Amino acid sequence: MKRLHIRMLVRPLALLILVAGCAGPPATKIYLLGDPPNPAPSASKLSGRPITQLLPVSVPDYLDTRDILVRSGQNEVKASPTGRWAERLSVGLTRALAAALSARLSGADIVVDQPIVPPAQQILVDVEAFEIKSDGQCLLTARWTIAKAGLHVLHSGRGTFVEQAANDSDAAFASAMTRSIDRLADQVAASTR
Repeated sequence: MKRLHIRMLVRPLALLILVAGCAGPPATKIYLLGDPPNPAPSASKLSGRPITQLLPVSVPDYLDTRDILVRSGQNEVKASPTGRWAERLSVGLTRALAAALSARLSGADIVVDQPIVPPAQQILVDVEAFEIKSDGQCLLTARWTIAKAGLHVLHSGRGTFVEQAANDSDAAFASAMTRSIDRLADQVAASTR
């Protein structure tokens, strides 16, 4: 009798543990920086347009990861348990900035790879800080240099851009960081004209 009673208690408990174990942690979502591409079909002639090469954006080594990092203390950052970048931060930042510059500099062809013909100018961006704070504030601090072929510096600048995330979700963080990149692109584009 006692044995039957124990079995009746153990079986539901074992089933509950099995079901809980199968549920596991929530699925990790993957995020991209930048706005999605325009789905409208189009074609345009690029020959004859000046080429501007955006060199790979430099970021601090601790940021150049696929983890979405949030500063949780003065000297501490934590990786999000629910989200990751689709690519290393430096790669995603370079891609998003190139797209944002292309939208702002319609008369130039913005490339990130080495073009066949020498570019009319090159843009070098060095990111000093690009992080989300625990209160949802996104901070982007960067220096940029625009040089003509032959390393003749045309313009250099530095800016700090702050955007507030709508909430504490990874999607809101990605959106705030994209807005920061757009503001950086506004300043860089203004410097190239």
